[in-house]
Amino acid sequence: MYKIILTILIFLSLPAFCFAQPAIHFDEVRHDFGKISQEDKVEYVFEFSNTGKQPLIIEKISPS
Repeated sequence: MYKIILTILIFLSLPAFCFAQPAIHFDEVRHDFGKISQEDKVEYVFEFSNTGKQPLIIEKISPS
């Protein structure tokens, strides 16, 4: 009897685990540096947060 109840509970809670995913949210997605010379070193920090229910793992980043 307990196995049947446990199986039903696992089956009913499975969709909650399947749809709980990380979700990245950026405050800004673009930044205009304006006019800069080649000698200037500039940087900008893009702030983001994980708005999902699972840990966010960033594996690869590349500039556009």
